[in-house]
Amino acid sequence: MDTHRRRFGLLHLLSLALLLVGSSPLLGQEHLFRIMGYNVENLFDTEDDPTKDDDAFLPTGEQHWTKERYRTKLQHIAEVISAVGADAFPDLIGLVEVENATVLQDLLQKTTLGANTSYRYLVSSGEDRRGIDVALLYDPRTFTLLSSEELPLTFPFDTEKKTRPILRASGRLLSGDTLHVFVCHLPSRRGGAWASERYRSWGCRLLREATEKLLTVGGCHTHCLLLGDFNGDPEEAPTARVLQSLPYRQGLEIESAPSTQLYSLLHRATQQKPRGSYCYQGVWSQLDQIHLSVSLLRRGSRLRYVEGSAETLRRPFYSVVPASGGDPVPFRTYGGSFYRGGYSDHFPTRLLLSY
Repeated sequence: MDTHRRRFGLLHLLSLALLLVGSSPLLGQEHLFRIMGYNVENLFDTEDDPTKDDDAFLPTGEQHWTKERYRTKLQHIAEVISAVGADAFPDLIGLVEVENATVLQDLLQKTTLGANTSYRYLVSSGEDRRGIDVALLYDPRTFTLLSSEELPLTFPFDTEKKTRPILRASGRLLSGDTLHVFVCHLPSRRGGAWASERYRSWGCRLLREATEKLLTVGGCHTHCLLLGDFNGDPEEAPTARVLQSLPYRQGLEIESAPSTQLYSLLHRATQQKPRGSYCYQGVWSQLDQIHLSVSLLRRGSRLRYVEGSAETLRRPFYSVVPASGGDPVPFRTYGGSFYRGGYSDHFPTRLLLSY
């Protein structure tokens, strides 16, 4: 009888152990953490903000931005987010060119996203004259928000220039790791790429200082991820020289790299299709970039980048073939002041982390 009881007890313990292994997010099973970046091209509401120059995006403005067009835009963005998620919605979504909290509330409450997701949001409140800002949607079930802040982007060499800040959000993942996410929309190339470069370089200097500080004191389970619209290619001086982000490719020796080293995931050597995230007059650029700390690339990391998962995503429903032919380009909402009824003038980006 005692032998029978001992055998039963051992079997019971073994069954319980197998059940725990199968149900634990950290034991015996790889889990994915999905991240998306998207410049949504002027997501304005239809209400006038007297403190901002948003007159063009009013029903009486030059863009004739009606409530119907606004509702269509919201639905389009929800469709792209759903498509990028595929089998599961992204855990984090960095959004660029959003006007305010109202448009995010409408995105989550007046589209299918509200019924199918549990997103919460953060949005900056910068000094951009038109009122466009950056935002982060996050799933609190997989990203426990620890802190957030806006990094004001001001320029000592041009105190009159007003722009949006950089948004930082720090969260704890189910793996126990801390992920610091920076959502960026660096100053545009208006006035020429060379003349405007110093503004983007100053933004990258701010990013470099912030990531170095976090990674120096954070330890091996602290990671940084930078995404958004950098208004330039990764090979250009602001990101290559000032941010000091190196192009990453599979097989690169990174184990001896300093803990503060950053790597860019989408660059010319990746040879992806499409050839960039943005196309202007037939010229492609990877304006929408992804940079991450070396800690997410090390072989022994508990939280790790999934090789080859970073990509610029092109899908037929939010693409259009130009009248002159060639590769499909983003199906944009506006061409100048002409309403095209599309999605955005940028393609979204995505990457996966595993734990």
